[in-house]
Amino acid sequence: MGVPAVPADPAELLRWLADHAAIRALIDAFAISIDTRDQETYTDTFTEDATLSLPFGSFRSRGEIAAMPTAPPPMTSHHLVGTHRCDVNGDDAQARWNVIATHIFDAAQPDKHAQAGGWYEATLRRTEQGWRFSSVQLHIKWNSGAMIPRKSS
Repeated sequence: MGVPAVPADPAELLRWLADHAAIRALIDAFAISIDTRDQETYTDTFTEDATLSLPFGSFRSRGEIAAMPTAPPPMTSHHLVGTHRCDVNGDDAQARWNVIATHIFDAAQPDKHAQAGGWYEATLRRTEQGWRFSSVQLHIKWNSGAMIPRKSS
């Protein structure tokens, strides 16, 4: 993804700005839906044939993404995303954005938490509903804090 070329032609620049704004809005909806536990919006950010690769599993369709396990209450999270980068090529695009995720195991005890940082890489496709992710991969580069508690059997 080298240095981005910003179009000089006003009509091309307007299209470039609109595409970048739409992709950033999609990334924001993706992050916010995780923290608000809005699985419907989260799923809607993907194409039907999307792939999603996370540290705890890979999912190979929008249906699998919709059915993937979510953290049980009272666990909650807070995702900060930034340093968005997107390269648009017609109706396809690539994006990358940084993330710092805080996972709180019990909202009543916010001091017991873990953090992780890294970035997401994604490919996107323009659809009738707007830009959607056709693939997303999370790359974790660091983590700190307590491990996610496991239920004892």
